[in-house]
Amino acid sequence: MDKGQEEKDEQNQFEEMIQGLIDNKYGCSNDFVNATTVTGLRENIKHADQSGVLKAAGIGNQKNLIQNSQIRGDKIKWIDDKSLNQFEQIYLKKVGNFIAHLNKTCFTSIKSFDSHYANYEPNSFYKRHVDQFKNEKGRKYSLVLFLNQDWQKADGGLLSLYPEGAPQRDISPIGGRMVFFKSDEMEHEVHPSSTRDRRSIAAWLKD
Repeated sequence: MDKGQEEKDEQNQFEEMIQGLIDNKYGCSNDFVNATTVTGLRENIKHADQSGVLKAAGIGNQKNLIQNSQIRGDKIKWIDDKSLNQFEQIYLKKVGNFIAHLNKTCFTSIKSFDSHYANYEPNSFYKRHVDQFKNEKGRKYSLVLFLNQDWQKADGGLLSLYPEGAPQRDISPIGGRMVFFKSDEMEHEVHPSSTRDRRSIAAWLKD
C-alpha cells in the first residue's frame, strides 16, 4: 500500500472514531493498529508479566494513590513516550497522529498523552468509574486498545460504557479494537474473564 493510501485510511479511522463520539458519546475502530503490531504489543505485556515488572494498579492520581482490589484488580506498566521498542513506537506514532487530527479538525488543544499496559488476570475487574480525577482536570479523552488474540464471547471481559441518557453499551475486547470517549463524562466498567488474562493499553489525552 502506498503512503498516500495509508494516510487516507488512517484519516478515515480517525473520522470514524470522532463521528462515533459525536453521535454516540464514544468512538470505536476495529483495526486501529494491524495484527502484527497487536501481537508485538501483546508479547510485550506478557513478557512484562512473566518478568514481574507489572505492578498492581491504584486508584486516584500520583499524590493520592491507593490500592483497592475490591474496585480494580489490573496490573499495569507505563509506556515510555521515548520507547525504543518497535511496536510501542508504532502505537505511539499512531496515537500522536490521531491527536494531531483531533486538534486540527475539532480544535481540542491536546498537548500530551500517557499510556499504560493493563493486564487483568482471570476473575479480576474494574468497577464502574470515570477517568477524571476530582482534583486534577487534565485528562480530556480516554483511549483503550485491546490486545487479545481470538477473543470469544464465552471469554467475557466486556468493557461496558454507560453514556448519560442512553442504553449501556457492551464492547468485546477484540485485539486491535480501539475505543475513544470523554474522560470526565463516560462512566465505564471492565468485567472479569473467567477463562484467561485480558490485555489492553489504556491512554489519556491531556490538555
